[in-house]
Amino acid sequence: MNEKGSVMKKLNWKWILGFTCLLSFVITGTSSDTPGIIYWSEGYKLTWEDFEGKPKFDYSNRNVSALTTSGLVHYRGCEDGNIIYRIRPYFEKKDSWVKDEARTEYHLAHEQLHFDVTELYARKLRKLLDKRNFKCGEEEEFERFINSYLNNWETAQQAYDFSTHHSMDKEKQQEWHHRINFEMSLLKEFESK
Repeated sequence: MNEKGSVMKKLNWKWILGFTCLLSFVITGTSSDTPGIIYWSEGYKLTWEDFEGKPKFDYSNRNVSALTTSGLVHYRGCEDGNIIYRIRPYFEKKDSWVKDEARTEYHLAHEQLHFDVTELYARKLRKLLDKRNFKCGEEEEFERFINSYLNNWETAQQAYDFSTHHSMDKEKQQEWHHRINFEMSLLKEFESK
């Protein structure tokens, strides 16, 4: 895809493992090959070493054990009269952190699933965009379409933490793991590349 003259937006969502949930939804511009960013790929799973940030205590609940910052970045440009785009889920290393007591494989799986939920919604968005044809000059409509869809992603992330009690309900955690992996398998053709 030709990204010359393209616009890139970074949509950032912070997730907390513990008893509270904090939302930070930011739209900013950045480079596509930003250091400290991990883009989702089938062959890579997060490790605790990826969580390079320091625990922060500016939250109302100090029982927070970990913070994962993941989101979607999208680029758009214009080619042959049509808007072209690329959607990429990412993880921010410097803004993600974990306390020692949460450094377990179980809690890491919870955080990985947040990243996988982001990938699932990137696939769903690609599928929807594949059916749409936005023309050059319809950039505002394109952005509205993207932003309205991202509300679904936000709701899914909140539902995941609420349903699993931030990973404390092991049965619900397992249900979400199976559900997300099944849904991702149904959308394999829209996987991040």
